[in-house]
Amino acid sequence: MELKVFRDMIGVSQQLCDLTLEHPVETEILIPDYQPEIFKIVKSFVTPVILQKQVVTGKLTLEGYLRISVLYQGENDQNLCQVEQKLPFSKSVELKNGGYGGYHVNVQGECEYLNTRAINSRRIDVKGAYAFSVVVSGKIDQEIVTALSGAGVQQKLAPIEFTRTAADIEKNFSLEDAFEFPTPPAAVLYTNCTGRIEEIKMVSGKAVVKGQVRAVVVYRSSEGYTLERAEKQLSFNQIIDLENMEDDCVFYIEIIPYGCTLVEGAGEEGGTTISVSNRLVILAFRQNQIYAVKDAFSTQYNAETEKKMLVVERLVDQFHNTITATGAGALPDEGCTIVDCLATPLPPETVTEQGEISIRGRVIAHLICCNSLGELECYDKTCEYLLPKKYPAAPDGMTVEVNALLEDATAHKSADGAECEVTLSVSGTVTERRRMEVLDQISCEQPLPPEEKDVALRIYYGRAGEELFEIARRYHADPALIAGQSGVEGDLLREDVRLLIPAAE
Repeated sequence: MELKVFRDMIGVSQQLCDLTLEHPVETEILIPDYQPEIFKIVKSFVTPVILQKQVVTGKLTLEGYLRISVLYQGENDQNLCQVEQKLPFSKSVELKNGGYGGYHVNVQGECEYLNTRAINSRRIDVKGAYAFSVVVSGKIDQEIVTALSGAGVQQKLAPIEFTRTAADIEKNFSLEDAFEFPTPPAAVLYTNCTGRIEEIKMVSGKAVVKGQVRAVVVYRSSEGYTLERAEKQLSFNQIIDLENMEDDCVFYIEIIPYGCTLVEGAGEEGGTTISVSNRLVILAFRQNQIYAVKDAFSTQYNAETEKKMLVVERLVDQFHNTITATGAGALPDEGCTIVDCLATPLPPETVTEQGEISIRGRVIAHLICCNSLGELECYDKTCEYLLPKKYPAAPDGMTVEVNALLEDATAHKSADGAECEVTLSVSGTVTERRRMEVLDQISCEQPLPPEEKDVALRIYYGRAGEELFEIARRYHADPALIAGQSGVEGDLLREDVRLLIPAAE
């Protein structure tokens, strides 16, 4: 009977690049005539906004802008003021060729340094550098042998559990609504927007995602540095096309607000309108199981086999945590007054200790203070956090993708100086990689020499821990016949036992 080989394909993600792209930050910012002149620079920030991550013909293109925000003290009445500017950027990265598809791009980063100085009372010079951390993976198909038949072939099957990415979608959308200030604002300083997913439903091949975006506007209503806050909840309902999506998929969904604009006189009654730009990230995973031929031999032929290493991935966890990071320390000026607290999350990192992987992070709290001389200063404090869950380290490697978004930051004076509390939304996925040896090729061309005519049965004394399949291979016998005639079950012998080995066919 002719040997038949059945094959199938299994996809695996391979990392195509993991690099850091440095982008220079050089610009001049002019203070508008309607804002106070500069007395002193208090603090400056760089915030990246990625508008497009596209892979075409083996090249990754990143496009977006860096938002440069500068807080300064005005010339009169200790006014805390803010000015900002957007610097567009475009970055290209050549990726490794090799028939990849289903690209996944993760971009994070942090400011390496930033020097801000006032050239004159209405002109600010900014120089620095921002480092983008870019990780790109691509999916490639691997062929496996799933079954064999004919030619007296005996096969050893192994189950393979793996996770398939069924969807990887990013969608940008805007929310707009009327906005009211409790007191009329003299100057808006900055905004902080956070998002929350409340519900996801699958309806006729589409995902209906509902949630809320909370926008907090920090402003002052009079001269000086006293700040006030106004808040607005904006509901959203987004429909994402997910055709051919299985019902047993696991979803990872994240909402990332990345821009907020206030427009006066834009509403129907001439009031203030708030517009928030958001990015919705949807990953859908499906757990799969398939059997692959791990090894084989023939009871009729000298079978020639070749093996290969198969790499599979399995989603271990997908998480959304609300984490509080705290920090404390002395203030350079004990008599200062804390005006406000801002914060900058740094990219989280993984740490492996005693065979376990934990996820840690840092966030820099920026304390805006008025010192004893009546001047505004910024004092930075580092806050740390550790996610509660740990993961056993996989011997063949793990991929941890984490994103930390700021929700709130507060600070107050204490006996030892100042205490900071920063609330973060920390979300991500954990995937393990596993390598296993499987059959790649088999050929049955040379028949086995005939058995001696007077040999119909052999006796083999098996030891606990031996594999029945390996014993059957030595004698070119059918493992199922050996098991049936010897009264054993399973491939692994659990105790010493006498095995009856039938003659080769």
